[in-house]
Order: sequence, then C-alpha cells, then structure tokens
Amino acid sequence: MIVSALATAVGINLGLTVLLISAFSLLRRRPPFISVYSPRRPYAPLESWIAAAWRLSEDDIRAAAGLDGVVFVRIIVFSIRVSAVAAVLGVGVLLPVNFMGDQLSLIDFADLSNKSVDLFSISNVKDKSNKLWLHFSAVYIITGVACYLLYHDYKYIAGKRLEYFMTSKPLPQHFTVLVRAIPRTDGVSVSDAVDKFFKQYHSSTYLSGNVVHQTGKLRRLVNDTEIIWRKLKNLKYVPYQSPTEDPPKKFLGLFGRSNVLGKYQKKLENLEENVRMEQSEATRRQEISAAFVSFKTRYAAANAIYIRQSDNPTEWQTEHAPDPHDVYWPNFSTTFMERWISKFVVFVASVLLIIVFLIVVAFIQGLTYMEQLEAWLPFLRNILEIAIVSQLVTGYLPSVILQFVSSYVPKLMKKFSTMQGFGSVSGIERSACNKMLRFTIWTVFFSNILTGTALRQLEIFLDPKEIPSKLAILV
Repeated sequence: MIVSALATAVGINLGLTVLLISAFSLLRRRPPFISVYSPRRPYAPLESWIAAAWRLSEDDIRAAAGLDGVVFVRIIVFSIRVSAVAAVLGVGVLLPVNFMGDQLSLIDFADLSNKSVDLFSISNVKDKSNKLWLHFSAVYIITGVACYLLYHDYKYIAGKRLEYFMTSKPLPQHFTVLVRAIPRTDGVSVSDAVDKFFKQYHSSTYLSGNVVHQTGKLRRLVNDTEIIWRKLKNLKYVPYQSPTEDPPKKFLGLFGRSNVLGKYQKKLENLEENVRMEQSEATRRQEISAAFVSFKTRYAAANAIYIRQSDNPTEWQTEHAPDPHDVYWPNFSTTFMERWISKFVVFVASVLLIIVFLIVVAFIQGLTYMEQLEAWLPFLRNILEIAIVSQLVTGYLPSVILQFVSSYVPKLMKKFSTMQGFGSVSGIERSACNKMLRFTIWTVFFSNILTGTALRQLEIFLDPKEIPSKLAILV
C-alpha cells in the first residue's frame, strides 16, 4: 500500500465518523427515532452528549450498569492508556527512525505520496543496525507498562468484586447448584433419584431439589410475550389515542396507521393467559435429567460444585446455578455425550473457520497491490490507472471487504457456543468471546504478515519445512 492510499483511507474513515456522529446527534430526538432513544424533549438542539458521557463518575456507572459496567469501562481506560504509551513511542521514536533508514530505497520527498508505507516500518532499517535496539527497547517498555497497568487494574477490580459480594444480599442462586447428567433408573423418577442421592451424601446440608421438565411450548410463549412487551415499551412516546376517538382512516382499507398500541395490548393479554395455563401444566410434563439442588449454606453449595459426586465422571455433574434471567433452557435436555461430541465438532469447525478466513484475508490483502489487481482484472487497467480510483481501491476497499466479512464471525461463534450445551446465556457469551479472542489473535497476526501478492502468500505454504523461517522473515 502506498502512502497516498493510506491517507485516503484515513480521511474517508474520519469523514464518515464525523458524519455519523453528527447524524446521530441530530436525529436521536426526532421521529421515528424518538421511540428508540426515549428522549425527554423531542426537538432539543444538538448537545455535547459525548462530553457528558465522559464526565460520569464510577459511582454513576455502577448505579446505572452495575459492577459489569464498571469493569467494562476500566477495560476501555486500560486499552487507551496502553495505546497512548505505544503511540508516543511509535510516532515519536520508531517512526522517524524507520523513515530515515535506507534499507529499501533512498527517500524522495517530492514523490513521498507514491512510496510504500514500508518506508515507515522496521523493514527500512538496515540489517544489524544499532537502531534495532530502539525497537527491542520499545517492545520491553510497552510490555512493562501493560503488565503494570494490568496488575494495578486487576487488583482494583478484584477488590471491588470482593466488596460487592460482601455488601450484597444473599440470593437463592448462591445456595443452589445445577446438577446435570442424572442417571435414570427404571421405575424411579428423576425427582426421587435426586432426593435420595443428596439425602444420602449431603444429609446435613441438603435442602431441596427441583427437577427440570420439558417446557418447550412454555418457553416459546414467554419469548413471544417478551417480544410484544418490548414493542409496547418502544411505543410509550407515541401520541396516545383515546378509545372514544375514531380510529385512523385507511386508504381503501389497506394503507394508513392503525391502533398499534391496542393490538399489541390484546396480543399481550392473550399470551399472558396462555402462559398461566401452560405453567399450571408444566409439572406434569416429562422430566429431564437435570435439576436445581439447594443447600442450607453457601459453603455446602460450593463443596457440591467443586467435589466430584460420582466415580463415573459422566454422571451427577455439578456447576454453578445461573441467575433466573440467565438460564438457557433448550440445552438442559442434552446428555453428556452429546455435549462432548458438540465440543469436539465446534473445535474442528472453529479451526476450519480460521483457516478459511486466513485464505480470504490473503486475497483481500492482495488488493492493496496494483500489479496484482491489474493481473486479476486486466480489462479495468485504464480505470485503475486513475489516481483517485487506485487510492480508493488499494487503500479503502480491502478494509471495507474485510470488515464486512468479519461482521458475520461473532454470530457464528455464538452459534458454535450455543451448540456446546451451556446452561446459561452468560456461559454461551463467555465461550463466544473466548472463541473471538483466539480468532482475532490468529487472524490479526497472520493477516499482518500475509501481505503482498497472492503468489507470494501462496509460496509461504508450498514448502511446509520452510514455514517457520519464512514467517520469521515476514514478521
């Protein structure tokens, strides 16, 4: 990529950022967005909402979003601090050193815009040059600062987390354990098996057990009720129409506004009635090999979680009970073997996804080289020779395509995590985040080194024995 193409991409991104922020600030208080952002005044002027967001104290964030919100903000602040240190060292020290090197070619300031950005990288520093110590020193400094800030923030968050648990009131889920893979016996119900097992091995601390039943229809009704309730909530700022008023007229009886609020309220009432009827019949449904077991103390519940309950590791598996709003019911009917096979399949699928994405990245990065693009599309050579077109294609188009393709990855990772049989929504999201972290590390690392023409990228993998040395050279 040449310098002018990079500058074009940066300029377009900055322009789009300013445009989108301005559009959001102007339209957030006007219909139809008024029902989304719930403003107090429908036609308020442009406000400095960004500055107001930065002025919030940690206590305000905790009151509004809880401890998770505070931790999220601390992560952002940590990233900004590390990035600031890296930017100072990179721009103030390393970039001038790289730019003044002469490993690639002599610098022609008159034609700087047509030079490759490799002039600003370590590639432009001569081999065995003493200036390379500046790069090693910068790496150690940034690593040291990151480790110190990470230790400081981790200690701070751990103290806040301990304070939160010490000051919060005990909740039922703190005394409850989720038991899965309960063995079935002919003539004995799952409820009786749970009661007998825990009375035998936890007689002094066992309190009660609630077995999970097949409630697929009830879950669907509850999900539909939540969807209708959210729609009603979004309509709270729509002007109210009295029942005595004439309904809105429609053109030919087909077009025009209708009483949406009344329609949703009627649907919600019908769904609530169906939910109550289904709840009354839930206990008569088929039992699942999973149960919520409650103990008299937190210590007893912790013992049940961290101590194996059976000689057979595939039976009587225990884990933390999720919060009531965090339970993911569809996975409770899965067996141990189904979850184990799903984890293996998901692992293989994740590896294949990374490999496929690396191939896509390799060819997308090839777009940054005009000679490769002209070889692929010779009939566009005249158009690509136009300066602004070449800068847009080589500087901006690859990043747009890469972002578009990457936007589908989080959904796939969440789908993979759902297949693994986690019993809570937070467990699914945590697993998806871990997959995204590994995916990002691998793809970002290799996408940075797999730059160049497609033929040059392909040569890296043609000879497996030479992969380590070639990767070292590219890095």
